[in-house]
Amino acid sequence: MIRCPIIDRDGVERCACNADDILGLLANARRRAVVSVLETTDDDWIGFDRLVAALSAETADVSAETWRIELHHVHLPMLEELGVIEYDGHAGTIRYYRCELLVDVLTAVEATRDRR
Repeated sequence: MIRCPIIDRDGVERCACNADDILGLLANARRRAVVSVLETTDDDWIGFDRLVAALSAETADVSAETWRIELHHVHLPMLEELGVIEYDGHAGTIRYYRCELLVDVLTAVEATRDRR
């Protein structure tokens, strides 16, 4: 089993994930979009509304309200369960923790999609 550390911006290992979890997480196009936006943030925090706005701008076929519902009930809980984020629904903040395996798989999937 491939084990990959999930680290914070200070380089401290928070937890670890495995390839099966990453592949399952990224099997969904909307979760790939979420991770892609999280990867482009300037720091490791993003506001829920800012995330919704960024996702809505990238995916014209999905409304902001749909993103709000799906993020809160589906995508963010899955990312949090894996240890990639901490989500505070009351404060409306998401803290992102980087996982090299997650980034590598996302990059490979996006490169394959771009070649089509």
